Amino acid sequence: MYKVLIVDDEPAVLDMEKRAIRMRVPDFSVVGEAYSVKQAIRLYEELSPDVVLTDIKMPGELGTELIDYIGQKEKGAVCVAVSGYSDFAYVHDSFTKGALDYLLKPVEAGKVEELFLRVKKILKEKDGEDLELPKAKLSGEEMVRSICAYMEKNLSGDNSIVAICGHFGISQPYLSKIFKKHKGCTYNEYLTNYKIERAKALLAQKDAYLIGEIASALGYSDQFYFSKVFKSSVGCTPREYRNRIESN
Repeated sequence: MYKVLIVDDEPAVLDMEKRAIRMRVPDFSVVGEAYSVKQAIRLYEELSPDVVLTDIKMPGELGTELIDYIGQKEKGAVCVAVSGYSDFAYVHDSFTKGALDYLLKPVEAGKVEELFLRVKKILKEKDGEDLELPKAKLSGEEMVRSICAYMEKNLSGDNSIVAICGHFGISQPYLSKIFKKHKGCTYNEYLTNYKIERAKALLAQKDAYLIGEIASALGYSDQFYFSKVFKSSVGCTPREYRNRIESN
């Protein structure tokens, strides 16, 4: 049974998430509830959950602080952001800090089930890895090259921090350390930049690909979120970028 910690300042949202997890994902059990980041950190250290669902925006604090804290831990946990439409600007930060995905409020039981099936697959892969084999054979620089090569070949798949660490048998702090040293940026920054450059190349091929197809090829299940990330990086939407190229 995998352990889940849920974090939200709204009791009604906590109850909704608990009910969805209990009814739809029997392999997961809610072991703790927190109403603030400070309380969540205390429970995280006490309970060692496998999964953390955290609201992004709470009074006076952000769930990204919690995601960042967990990402620095040796064991870590799969983090999922929970966001309202008005808080969507913060979702990008949650991915940068290492969140696997996000749920939109009001949380739907079907979406919870779909997401937790992915989480279960990641946790099983992580549990089944031989943790010593990649670490014993590869130096930090070699590990970075291997991760980059794997990510490029698996661009449409799950390249989250949790999935990469599970696949290569390394900790999240170690992943952060070797990317900072050999690439001068975090893993998520490298991944996002690579995806943006691939998106530019695909968009430049006139109408060869629909924007939704490009988003899917780059591993974004949500075209809306892909457009948000692209605009944040490039300064315009994918459609606007394509129109500029075609008008030149």
